[in-house]
Amino acid sequence: MFRKILVAVACVSLMAFAADDPVSAIKKKDAELQTLLKKSTRNAKETERVKSLLNDSFDFELLAKKSLSTKDWNAQDEASQQKFVAEFQRMVRNSSAKRLELYRADSTVYEPAKMKGAEEARVTAHLWNKGKESVLEYKMSIVNGNWKAWDLVIDDLSTARNYKDQFSQILKTKSFAELIDIISKKADEAEK
Repeated sequence: MFRKILVAVACVSLMAFAADDPVSAIKKKDAELQTLLKKSTRNAKETERVKSLLNDSFDFELLAKKSLSTKDWNAQDEASQQKFVAEFQRMVRNSSAKRLELYRADSTVYEPAKMKGAEEARVTAHLWNKGKESVLEYKMSIVNGNWKAWDLVIDDLSTARNYKDQFSQILKTKSFAELIDIISKKADEAEK
């Protein structure tokens, strides 16, 4: 029994050390992202790289789950949940790749991470563009040994809370399958 506990503790410790600290994880992705955003035009390969960086930076499954009420999430079968996550990820990834132009930064300053245990963190970044500051807060957790954001709070507006408010309004008059169709259409529109 003691040996099993020791092995479990060792595995958790290795996972914690295997992951970069949360600020470093953000800085790595952000440096490449800012380089791509500063280009006046991007080719298809560069646009796909932006989407890939977003994909690697976010835990879309947790963001999707938090964008619904616990009741709405738990009311769905696993297949519906997976379809929702897939379409939600596609929508966020495609639309964010276009809207990121707003977060082009001349300089960025990161505050030290505020840790909540060993596997959750909040990282605040101050971005300046043409003298105007934007404050981004990344809510993060460790997923498969890597830090990933599950919410992005931009100037006090939470991405997860914003989607949760929108989706709860839609679910008042539409079914979950209809919500997935709406998200899928938005993903298609943003892909163009």
